[in-house]
Amino acid sequence: MGAPNDRYAKIALNIPVFREFTYAIPEEFRGRLEVGNQVTVMFHGRKTRGFIVQFLAETDVPENRIRGILGFDPFLPPLPSKLLLFAKKMAEIYACSWGAALEAVLPGSLKRRNVRTVLGVDIQKRPDEILEISESLEETREKQSRILRHIVELCPPVPLKALLQRCGVTRSPVDTLVRKGILRLLRIPVEDEFLEQSKREFAPRHCLNAEQEGAVAKVLAFGARGEHRTFLLHGVTGSGKTEVYLRILEEVRKMGRGAIILVPEISLTPQTCGRFLSRFPDVAVLHSSLTDATRARQWLRLARGEARIVVGARSALFAPVKDLGLIVVDEEHESSFKQQQVPRYHAREMAVLRGKLEDAVVVLGSATPSMESWQAARSGRYELLELPDRVGGGRMPRIIVEDMRSEKPIKGRPPVVSKRLEILMSERLRVKEQVLLFLNRRGFSPVLFCNLCGKTLQCPNCEVAMTWHSARGRLVCHYCMREERHPELCPTCKASRPVTLGAGTERVEDWVRRKFPEAVVARMDSDTMARREMYEKVLGAFRDRQIDILIGTQMIAKGLDFPDVTLVGVIAADVGLFQPDFRAGERTFQILAQVAGRAGRGEKEGLVLFQTMNPSLPAIQMASRIDYKGLVAEEMEYRRQLSYPPFSRLVRAIVESQDSQEGWRSIEALAQKLEMLHSNKGFQVLGPAVAPLARIRNRFRFHLLVKCLNEKAFSLVRNCLAPYEAKKTRQLRFLIDVDPVSML
Repeated sequence: MGAPNDRYAKIALNIPVFREFTYAIPEEFRGRLEVGNQVTVMFHGRKTRGFIVQFLAETDVPENRIRGILGFDPFLPPLPSKLLLFAKKMAEIYACSWGAALEAVLPGSLKRRNVRTVLGVDIQKRPDEILEISESLEETREKQSRILRHIVELCPPVPLKALLQRCGVTRSPVDTLVRKGILRLLRIPVEDEFLEQSKREFAPRHCLNAEQEGAVAKVLAFGARGEHRTFLLHGVTGSGKTEVYLRILEEVRKMGRGAIILVPEISLTPQTCGRFLSRFPDVAVLHSSLTDATRARQWLRLARGEARIVVGARSALFAPVKDLGLIVVDEEHESSFKQQQVPRYHAREMAVLRGKLEDAVVVLGSATPSMESWQAARSGRYELLELPDRVGGGRMPRIIVEDMRSEKPIKGRPPVVSKRLEILMSERLRVKEQVLLFLNRRGFSPVLFCNLCGKTLQCPNCEVAMTWHSARGRLVCHYCMREERHPELCPTCKASRPVTLGAGTERVEDWVRRKFPEAVVARMDSDTMARREMYEKVLGAFRDRQIDILIGTQMIAKGLDFPDVTLVGVIAADVGLFQPDFRAGERTFQILAQVAGRAGRGEKEGLVLFQTMNPSLPAIQMASRIDYKGLVAEEMEYRRQLSYPPFSRLVRAIVESQDSQEGWRSIEALAQKLEMLHSNKGFQVLGPAVAPLARIRNRFRFHLLVKCLNEKAFSLVRNCLAPYEAKKTRQLRFLIDVDPVSML
């Protein structure tokens, strides 16, 4: 509580200004407020929320310029002091305000925590009538047409928020359709608490092998003393990393301390959460696919000490766990641990920081660790723990690299699936075993291509090719969500009908259903998993062997443990390998090694087949041997030569502008300012240049990259660039990304 003579409070607001603001404490609130409370104040003529970070008895701010605190929620626990400090340090590292970092710590859903329903949208007519109306609106009201198509696909009623996100539109066209009597708004009930799949998962207790026992003992040696230490647990797929986490957690809970378990994908949360629930009664779950009400209740359970373990995606890192003793980051190499909006934190790095502040042990687990974590282990900053073998007598799968250049073309184009993979699938289905087919590309075809003029159909708002979705019958831009019909003639030459080029998961599914009509087939990608209940429904059916062939993108590539999967087919192993990104080779290896690890996790031997047009490339060759240390040797050498991470820290500046000339002038001015600081030679500026994704949503994009060779240079560059995020206007926007994981 504030002292009786405290009349003022410093409040951190979620605005791009690097300072806190002083507000007066009204008489009725004195003695009731605490540091860490969220309060409501007026700022620039509008109500906003902020967090009390300090109490003051006096202030130098003139009395006539000080406004009073308007209100606070007495039932909302204040943020703990260590979380406040954690948010402050995160804000300093990732070049954002303290208030923006605190906003990420406290779920916005808490202000709606008693709501048991959400605003939903339903149709007022039959689905076939809705589709007819959609057709009639396509040329004149494209967004309304898109909404009507999607709401039928999603089986109404659907949450309004989910519909808007799926369609990439604002609420305005929905309101128009409501006024026309085509749609209606209503309150719909929300699913409560844990996903159904979580309740069905179970983690039987296994005997540990020598390597697992050694890993548990080393971690607990620090945990027992209440000392911070970061461990990198490098274990091949199926080596029992989850059992190691569970055994460590058992002892941490006996000590009376809590834990945070981070997983990279929402699709993994039900399975991981279920395994922990089967051993521990006090587990909470936090991730973005939960409803606002459920997320708020889970957060409050942790804040009140009713739950001491949290499982979730990256935002679970901020959970108010009492007496935190353990943080686990599973699949620590995953790029999804990097937040793409302010604050642009990396959950892996922030897990280590929070572990230091809380005197907690941190375990980073992966079969294919990031180069940054591997180098930290080699240099002694982290301690390396290795699990080289699969548990339970399981063997690593046999991997075949299939050269698709030798496949016989079908109508002049390469086949989607090789003859060998087709035969292997047929054999597995005959003996009632399960098959996974992986392709990290959704839709039917990534490109529509004109054979005569050679042009691809691009989005008019974005400088990217539109993807053909056959089931929807539309071309879709995956950046602005614009949709168009398949043109009868090429828009450029007007001489021929464009044809599909390449394959996505939808095309693979189409091929499988035609070749194996007797098989039960399911697809998991962001098109089919639009509603939260679909994750547990499909995974539960696959576990119960109700599905024979599961096709999917990266959401099926990691963490999932299905003992009856004996064949994994990778449709295009080289997807993503030629992106303009220095991590392309590392990421290709990681995804291939992870998806290969889904095969042969039971008693039966597993087989994996990589289809590729580039079989000789190092990343594919090393992935076929699961040769992680070979990858490390090659990657580290060229990164050392070129001063890329882990031998430097990166800061990326992006300018987005509606006017290309203004955008270019702005990025050039930014580069010149950096060059003026360059006398100490502690950093290198690459660019400025046009960004690989040169235009998104009719905004032209330019970027530069700064390689900081030491911490002094990093601080200098970060402090120089940080204020630019506050300079955004409707026409011009600056984005400052510290430790970026995407170069697009």
